[in-house]
Amino acid sequence: MRTCLFLFPAILLASCAGNNERTGSEPDELSASLMLETNYIKPAAPVMVYGIEGYYTGFFEAEEFDANKNYMWSNKITVSIDSLSETTLYGHSVVAGNVRPFSGTYNRADKTWQATVSEPGDDRYDGVFTFSVHSDSLVLRGTWTANDKKLAVTKRKYQLEHRVFGYDPNIDLPEDVTYTKLYGSYNEEDESVEAITEDALRFNPSVTLLKKEDIENMYQGDLEVMRNSIYARHGYSFRNRRMRFLFDQLVDWYMPVSVNITGELTDL
Repeated sequence: MRTCLFLFPAILLASCAGNNERTGSEPDELSASLMLETNYIKPAAPVMVYGIEGYYTGFFEAEEFDANKNYMWSNKITVSIDSLSETTLYGHSVVAGNVRPFSGTYNRADKTWQATVSEPGDDRYDGVFTFSVHSDSLVLRGTWTANDKKLAVTKRKYQLEHRVFGYDPNIDLPEDVTYTKLYGSYNEEDESVEAITEDALRFNPSVTLLKKEDIENMYQGDLEVMRNSIYARHGYSFRNRRMRFLFDQLVDWYMPVSVNITGELTDL
């Protein structure tokens, strides 16, 4: 298997790297084997009762951070309002390969709902979400503040749109993926960087049974993106920054809703 490398000025690749953030179990994203979905059942969406339940997806952006530490400026996040009682709002978030439940109080003024909800606190990266939702626009805006003030990012902001998760095996990767420089692949010694080629878009492995000869001459990065497009269609939240950066930033239809989809895939 080949590795596609391009020379690229070092100054354009200066970014925050490292793995000091939320983690969770995930498939072996560097494996060369491809998968094919069978009998997929999408996650059950929250039932709309009060008019604001459901998934809200968008970018989770750093607002207060330590520039001397490794961090990601922006990750795609899904905040789910699961249910409400007379006094309490329940939900969970999915971001960077991690799912965390939350609950807290809310109040309502006409069509605007305001809530302050806390994650359990038994994870280093837990914190408090404070947000508002308008029942007409279904846009969720707010901030998240970390419990641990020693983290690289201690506060994030977000403006998320209500979305219904729909699994579609036929949806293709956008052409913008082509020639994307893979996160963390820059080599300081020869100033090269691994990039994606058009081969990553040749097949949709969610609907195509691939033969050995279809992929044996592909670059490693192209094969990696092709394989992980299967996970992305299932709404898998990537822990691995290399894939997360690409799908978060370049694939509009991608929506993280789960961290465990291996039971829905079969090896070819």
